[in-house]
Amino acid sequence: MATLLIAQRYAKAIFDLSVEMNVVEDVRSDMELIQSVCSSNKDFRLLLKSPVIRPDKKIIVLEALFKNKISDLSMRYLSIITRKRREQFINDIATEYISIYKKFKNIFILHLESARAVSSDIRKKIVSLLEDKTQGTIELHEKVKEELVGGFVFSYDDYKYDASIAYQLRKMKKAVAEFNFYISEL
Repeated sequence: MATLLIAQRYAKAIFDLSVEMNVVEDVRSDMELIQSVCSSNKDFRLLLKSPVIRPDKKIIVLEALFKNKISDLSMRYLSIITRKRREQFINDIATEYISIYKKFKNIFILHLESARAVSSDIRKKIVSLLEDKTQGTIELHEKVKEELVGGFVFSYDDYKYDASIAYQLRKMKKAVAEFNFYISEL
């Protein structure tokens, strides 16, 4: 079974349970903590992926790390995942939970790439325009890419809009390459 599919199923299960128990925000903060620990600690990731270390030892480590830092529901869920030998997917499950949470709360992640840093006025205009359009909250992730030459590229969900000069140059180069100078138009 693919990693993403496993992570989505387990994340959906804990999300549904957290909605039912009315602890969505608590579990979200737990998942953010788990995700940050996984991304910052290579040894922890290796421990989770190790087939040599028994699940009961991994549960002891998880309890030592997270016992008083995350909710009881999240701790029990980590124990269940570990007993089912799915602990190598904990980081992916946390990431998917956060993604499901953002969809539930109508939060859109907008990726904005530009040749230069965007001013705060333009940033505010973009966010307010998209919040009006989507009727949701916009989380803006900016990145400066000088290879765009000028303009910007923005994407959210499956939508992408490329208004960069580099893209326009590629289109022109392709159009010129398709034009055959050797065929007489007479």
